[in-house]
Amino acid sequence: MINADNKLKKFDSFKVGFSLGIVAPVIIFFGYYKLNYDFIKFNSFVEDAFMKSIFAPLLSLCVIINLGIFYLFYWKYFNLAARGVIGATIVYAIMIFIVKLFF
Repeated sequence: MINADNKLKKFDSFKVGFSLGIVAPVIIFFGYYKLNYDFIKFNSFVEDAFMKSIFAPLLSLCVIINLGIFYLFYWKYFNLAARGVIGATIVYAIMIFIVKLFF
């Protein structure tokens, strides 16, 4: 058991958490598009989301996956990776704030 924990400790870095925190919501966003709006082009979907003012709420929902990732890292005592996920979530929060403010 100790060997397995030592091998996993290499994932305890800010870069890993930040990268996962940035990529996971994007994957959820594309998955939502593929499951529900595959019949239209992606550009049209994004433009329509901006026109209907649902892009920011939709992006907010996609970022919820970071909560699960954060708790997984926190539960495994990967504190640096958990900080990275929090950092990525803050970046998304700033992005959502800008979209809500200007669009």
